[in-house]
Amino acid sequence: MTTETQLSDARFPGPVLVLEQVEQRYGRLSPALAGLDLSVARGEFLVVSGQGGSGKSVLLRLLAGLETPAGGRIRVAGEDLAGMRPRVLAHLRRSMGILPQGHCLLEGRSVLDNVAMAAWVAGAGLDEGLQRAKAALALVGVDTERCAALSCGQLPWGQRHCVALARALVNRPALLLLDDLLAPLDDACAARVLQVVDQFCAAGVTVIATARTPNDTLAPPAGAGVPGTPASTWPARARVLRLRDGRLDA
Repeated sequence: MTTETQLSDARFPGPVLVLEQVEQRYGRLSPALAGLDLSVARGEFLVVSGQGGSGKSVLLRLLAGLETPAGGRIRVAGEDLAGMRPRVLAHLRRSMGILPQGHCLLEGRSVLDNVAMAAWVAGAGLDEGLQRAKAALALVGVDTERCAALSCGQLPWGQRHCVALARALVNRPALLLLDDLLAPLDDACAARVLQVVDQFCAAGVTVIATARTPNDTLAPPAGAGVPGTPASTWPARARVLRLRDGRLDA
């Protein structure tokens, strides 16, 4: 059984992700991450909070295999990530949905192409990729009739964020790595996005999202509680950890 299959197979025993004393350094600078120990179960919703520069994006890049840690070990579905051959790692990423910092969209290509391309790369046919892209865009609230033919460079930042999230969801991933999931969104968009991601988690998808504060908030529904009192965005199932000085605190 391949690591890609193990990541997607609910029958695989043990945690989906295990970090053992993981460290990341860049030159002579202080370590971006130091001594991280973490275990993430299948279907868990983990939120990693921290100020800008705390290492949240570094952590997600390590989990996606886009960087190799300077020390320690990362296991995905029981396999050492650093020891994987590039081709195996590329196949493994087909089971991941990644929302990167800065979105990394092709701004000269259409919204629909940006999302469908992820499906095509994973082996979907032309028509299937387009249909899956339309469904993913609709799921996160992007009006496919109005926006699908626009280039991503024509969209405001919040909508680009939603397009990048649709791209992360289009291949029905087993693991979602979502950087600054709610930061650029207004309350209505953030509530919808959170509901969608929580539904994926409820279906068994493992979610790791980053946030700038542990209690990112949305305005409460009309008539709920005291006017002006914010309501926590994170669902009850979420486990929230703080990343500070390169280390994780509960």
